[in-house]
Amino acid sequence: MLFYTTDDPLRVDSVAYIPFFLNVEPADRIVIIGGGAVALAKTQALRSAGAALHVVAEKLLPELHWTIQRLGGTVDVSLYEARFLYGAKLVIAATSDKALNARIRADARGLGIPVNVVDTPELCDFIFPAVVERGDIQIAISTSGINPTLARLLKRRIEQLLPWNFAALAAWLKTKRTAARQQILSLQSRRLFWEDVLESAIPQEILEGNLARGEALFAEALKQQPEGKRAALYLIGAGPGHPDLITVKATQLLGQADVILYDRLVPHGLLSRYARKDAQAIAVGKEPGRHHKTQAEIDALLERQLRAGKIVVRLKGGDPGIYAHSAEEIAVAARLGVPYQIVPGITAALGCAATAGIPLTERDGASGVRFLTLYDEQLHDDAFWKSLGLSRKETLVFYMSGSRHRAVCERLLQAGFHADTLMLAIEQGTTPQHEEYEATIGTFADRYEGFSFITPALLIVGDVVRWRARHQWKEAPSERKAYFAEDAHGGI
Repeated sequence: MLFYTTDDPLRVDSVAYIPFFLNVEPADRIVIIGGGAVALAKTQALRSAGAALHVVAEKLLPELHWTIQRLGGTVDVSLYEARFLYGAKLVIAATSDKALNARIRADARGLGIPVNVVDTPELCDFIFPAVVERGDIQIAISTSGINPTLARLLKRRIEQLLPWNFAALAAWLKTKRTAARQQILSLQSRRLFWEDVLESAIPQEILEGNLARGEALFAEALKQQPEGKRAALYLIGAGPGHPDLITVKATQLLGQADVILYDRLVPHGLLSRYARKDAQAIAVGKEPGRHHKTQAEIDALLERQLRAGKIVVRLKGGDPGIYAHSAEEIAVAARLGVPYQIVPGITAALGCAATAGIPLTERDGASGVRFLTLYDEQLHDDAFWKSLGLSRKETLVFYMSGSRHRAVCERLLQAGFHADTLMLAIEQGTTPQHEEYEATIGTFADRYEGFSFITPALLIVGDVVRWRARHQWKEAPSERKAYFAEDAHGGI
């Protein structure tokens, strides 16, 4: 028997559903009140529960009566009374009488029994998902009762992804658990071994019925399994803010991590979606005027975890090679002789420009692009600004400089940029709170005088900004607020 399940709890108005599976024994009673098509559908949905089904109704469809008999259940052809609920593990109100359904719910609640009122999610203690079944493997999908058709669509797509005999693979893997546990003592090594097996040719051999070949490949994999823990460092770019702008490789490596050190600008939901539930997530993000950890503290933390034999993911917003201190963190792994990988991500300039409909380079518009950021020494470095004066045919992207837009405008004008050159500020780019603010170098500072851009924000300067008017496709949010909340990753 199963309840609704998904990545995160969902709400219907003020009702929250927590996903979990419920164990039901053969002696447990599930009482269904109703004798029509809805009661029949719920009875058929419960056919694999292995519980004692009991139907109560004044009249029953012949098919419902036959189904209950076939499943070894019982029937009371009677008016509903609360006594029928005594000793039940679950109750389902499936009548067409709303008042009666409400009465059943009240009676079940009074007896401390979870109740489902069909097609009335606000009265339900639990709801039924669409289910994909492959033997012991069950995948449950729900829209919290809002749109069952959508749940069925998702079910159909998942059905297409899983081979019809997928249960055979699960059953075969079950026979190998003891051998793997006896030979591979480290929990981390055992987990990585199973990941390697499931990503190898072995599953396909088993699914095709080539059991001898699968057995031989498994024995060889077990023989080749290295001893001890396998420390590694993965520097992963999480993308500019939109949760889907992350690479496939990044999601794969996130699933291997024992420890994840993540920045403030990591998109919402990435950890709960891709990381293991038992992985340790540590916030090390930085924002103007406030750091969870200094870079030296982050480096020391990396070293401790790597020395302990952990697989560590350093998860960074955007790309790990753009203003992200990656070289310092790689040096820690190199000093310890620990393998590492750099997994690129979509950096803010690319993501924000694409969402704004701007090509960063364009024939007759910009021959190149520069990624820049302003530290105090650069702001007052005349040679730096003089060099930008030679870049008037290029697109300039200033990271982490939204608060200094007046200084940027003044110094660019001094460097020889024309006052009519277009300038665009983008705050919280690619996220649902993506906002754009356009002007020229000559008018930008006065137009947005005293305005505080929500971080992260960047500035794009150059003729390519003109494409925004033709290519803009992202609507502005209805409410201006911070997207990267402090507790966005409060747990995995």
